[in-house]
Amino acid sequence: MSKIRRFFSNRLNRRLIRDYILIVLGTIIGALSFVFFLIPLHIVPGGMSGISIIFNKFFNTPFGLVMLGLNIPLFLAGLKFLGKVFGLRTAVGFILLSAFSDFFVYGLKIPPLTENILIGSIFGGLMVGIGLGLVFRGGGSTGGTDIIGRITGRYTNFSTGTGIMIVDAIIIIGAGLCFHSFDAIFYGFITMFIAAKVIDYVIEGTSYVRAAFIFSEIPDKISDVIAKKMQRGVTEFKSRGMYKGEEKTTLFCVVTKREIPQLRELVKEIDPECFMIITDVYEVLGRGFTPRGALKS
Repeated sequence: MSKIRRFFSNRLNRRLIRDYILIVLGTIIGALSFVFFLIPLHIVPGGMSGISIIFNKFFNTPFGLVMLGLNIPLFLAGLKFLGKVFGLRTAVGFILLSAFSDFFVYGLKIPPLTENILIGSIFGGLMVGIGLGLVFRGGGSTGGTDIIGRITGRYTNFSTGTGIMIVDAIIIIGAGLCFHSFDAIFYGFITMFIAAKVIDYVIEGTSYVRAAFIFSEIPDKISDVIAKKMQRGVTEFKSRGMYKGEEKTTLFCVVTKREIPQLRELVKEIDPECFMIITDVYEVLGRGFTPRGALKS
């Protein structure tokens, strides 16, 4: 018991367990997206899963088994060309995704949820995005075009993201040609786009802070009120309006989303004629703000 207690008390061990829970949960959700929507409706979202759907449609081959067979040589190529970055978590990711997919289809015999291809492409993309986002949050991968994209990014002038998009686009267009259907291409791109957006949301979350640029004739009063009533720091720097060539003072401050209405009200109360720009901020590191990485923990 003491060894088990020491194991779980270690922060790295807790993080490792959390990561693998995310990978398992993500592959389950991803597998269900294929079983519920993409496989029965023959929606090809790109990647090795897309090729597996094509094989399933024409030859009735097991989706997960074909995907596993396609991923193994890619995984070995990744180890050769990219090194240990494609390690255990990637192998666990694509093996579990393949295994869960076939288990749900042939073991539990889970039926599809809809026969409407538009609904299937939307919700299929949503579930794929959630599943893969969780896998990536756990530091894993499901192989496939992710490996091809990284190899392409290392040995060509294309970025990893561009390489993945090119390969996925070729697979989706190829599926449309095989199915003799432009609709299949459109639905495939809809699914891929939704999945990509959801993956970004799951991994990074929404923007949690805002930055404000304030241009006013009375900057001292505004900065003083922000500091006293909101307990937020304000940075002042000199600027010049190019239209009239006048020297001005610009204020810059960072606040949370919930503080934006208060900031807007305070500034307009002091100087109704001021010019203010409010923009998203990806991350803030420093006193008074929680790092994005801590929000995901």
